[in-house]
Amino acid sequence: MPSLLTRTFALLNNIKPPTTDQENVLTVINTDTEQPIQLVNYNTKPDVSIWKAAELGDLAALQYYIHHTSSVDPTTLLNTRDPDTDCTLLHLVVSNNHQHIVPLVKLLLEHGADASARNIYNVQAIHMVSLHCPNPLTSTELLLDYKASPNARDGDGWTPLHYAARFCHPPDPVLRLLVDRGADVNLTDAGHKSPLFGLLANGDLTSALDFLVHTAKADVSIRGDFLDQVSRKTRAGTVVLQAAKYGRLECLSLLIRSNVAMQQLRRVLNQDELAYSQALVKDQQSRSKNTDTKWDLILQLLQELEDTLERDPLSLLSSRNKLLQANATTASEDTSNASRPLQRRHTLIAMLGPMRRKKMIAHPHPIERKTSATSKLFRKMSRMIKRAKSDGQATIQQQQQQQGPHQQEINTTATNNNNVRSNGMTR
Repeated sequence: MPSLLTRTFALLNNIKPPTTDQENVLTVINTDTEQPIQLVNYNTKPDVSIWKAAELGDLAALQYYIHHTSSVDPTTLLNTRDPDTDCTLLHLVVSNNHQHIVPLVKLLLEHGADASARNIYNVQAIHMVSLHCPNPLTSTELLLDYKASPNARDGDGWTPLHYAARFCHPPDPVLRLLVDRGADVNLTDAGHKSPLFGLLANGDLTSALDFLVHTAKADVSIRGDFLDQVSRKTRAGTVVLQAAKYGRLECLSLLIRSNVAMQQLRRVLNQDELAYSQALVKDQQSRSKNTDTKWDLILQLLQELEDTLERDPLSLLSSRNKLLQANATTASEDTSNASRPLQRRHTLIAMLGPMRRKKMIAHPHPIERKTSATSKLFRKMSRMIKRAKSDGQATIQQQQQQQGPHQQEINTTATNNNNVRSNGMTR
């Protein structure tokens, strides 16, 4: 029988006390804390639905529904989705219970719950466990044992490694477990970012960064998308820009001191990314309320990185490679200019022709109207040009008549020679 305290509490809260039997007490070991949990068995159907029992973490109620529902197969029951949230019981357990989660997950998996079931956002339980559980290692291992994929992607392309690197505190044990089970450390999300970017957003976690770079062989040269807060456009950047954005002094120092990281970074780091990183640090330094020397040290590291890459003949920042890039840019511009067709400059007479034709098409019949000053000017210039041509021809004919036949023959020969020279130069 329920105790007096239980009845009083239920009466005050207007809740019917569950019918229980004190002789049937379940003792479950919580593998997260290694502490025993005492649960009371239900003799009758619980007052809560199976979905509510999963949300509340009511292990006894879940056991009752699993063992006392004869109309539906337990596997079908455990993989049926909540009509309100479209989540399975496994999703509800993981997302709503921060304590005593391992017995709940184990109960569902042992009785047929699908470890790879997805919700409407394509999220699986192996994603959610790193986000919601304070100690996700055992639950993650259970899910992997029941065929959850270590490389499963959610709707944004995040893998379990992305979630563990971004949300676990500390992330090291879960990262090592996932990598040992076959997780790919270089898979990128919809923003082209690997788990390294999430780790730097999580904190200044040098041990986890060291593991991913030197043991798991994470690619440091991957460039993800960053939103420029001023232009509202995206730009590509490496983990150096991510470290500068979040002020991760120790992680940035580790990257610069690592030969493995520098061998990869020198192929992709450019002047634009370093300049933008320095601008981000200076902006955060100006908005910082306390006089923290961290930002000054980060600026010094970025300058040291730039100097190192400028001395490296294989880096993009070396003088030789800068010159090659400038020459390549100039050559591409020259090629694009050469491929453009030559534009002919039109003379005044050539431009007047189409204008006249347009007027004739628009007004085939002459219309009496007041002549504009521009039209008068064009007609006057046309008459002057014609008069100059006719005067020049008359002068030439006059000179030829005054010359003798012998002189005309000499002039003709000279003219022909000039024409031959000009034709040869033209060729």
